[in-house]
Amino acid sequence: MTVDIVTMGEMLIDFVPLKKGLTLKDNEGFLRMPGGAPANVAVGTAKLGIKSAFLGKVGVDPFGDLLIDTLRENNVNVEGIVQSNKAKTTLAFVTLDEKGDRDFTFYRDPGADMLYDWDEVNLKLLKKARVFHHGSISLIDEPVRSTTLRMAETANDNGLIVSYDPNLRIPLWPDLKQAEKWIKKGLKTADLLKISEEELEFITGESSLKKGARKVMAEYNVKLIFITLGAEGSYFYNGLTEGMVSGFKVNAQDTTGAGDAFTAGILAQLINEDIDDLSRLDNITLKEMLKFSNAVGAITTTGKGAISSLPNLNSVRKFLKKTKI
Repeated sequence: MTVDIVTMGEMLIDFVPLKKGLTLKDNEGFLRMPGGAPANVAVGTAKLGIKSAFLGKVGVDPFGDLLIDTLRENNVNVEGIVQSNKAKTTLAFVTLDEKGDRDFTFYRDPGADMLYDWDEVNLKLLKKARVFHHGSISLIDEPVRSTTLRMAETANDNGLIVSYDPNLRIPLWPDLKQAEKWIKKGLKTADLLKISEEELEFITGESSLKKGARKVMAEYNVKLIFITLGAEGSYFYNGLTEGMVSGFKVNAQDTTGAGDAFTAGILAQLINEDIDDLSRLDNITLKEMLKFSNAVGAITTTGKGAISSLPNLNSVRKFLKKTKI
């Protein structure tokens, strides 16, 4: 099976609370939801009609089996997933405030995803792929850090668009200096950067979107930057032009996976429109891309969990027809 996009990194189980506004200690019930940012992007693009594959490692345990089954059921190629009997599948317990915004507590010491080694990578999946996507969670520990960085370099060498999401999760890092060091290392091979407003300020020290984006482009070879602004929408910058598109107003239940859904929307459009040269995208095209991707993210927040809430292409089109910004 040929694939258009390969994603790589952590795949885990999110335990999402039945009630919002309670602490982890006070919540008595949780829903078991498959997740993990790169896995969310793999499923998100598959639901939008893209041939996707996932590379990573889970445990030899029921949760690992569930995750593999979930990807398979969502038409994601699972040939690149390996299972470890040395560590369990990572778990994340989520707390939600009244607006659906979330915080995470991870059980990952180590998680199987941290043990993914270069010798276990299925490089055949890259042969006809056009996009490689990864995040920064897989840059925290070895050996998966070296595996991820080498994979991004290999993708560069093979002419793929490298998409990168810093996806800062401070509790997982030993300290902020290490976080900054390795997140910036991931920028060195990135063609496309999807980043939140808070992450951009963490990396650049700039609160201005344009100044922060310009700073990233001046130091790294990033060609196109998308900045997500939560319910406010999103912003793009490519060195020549910039723009912002407002978000959609929805009844958000859980924002877990919204940024990954946005990323899936962007990458699906690049592949569907056969765009290999990111520099040829004009302002109008980029604003249309933002509108579509904002819709994918907004729809995802109306359900609980990430993968289970990701929309298909028909759902997004219907949403765009009936919903005004």
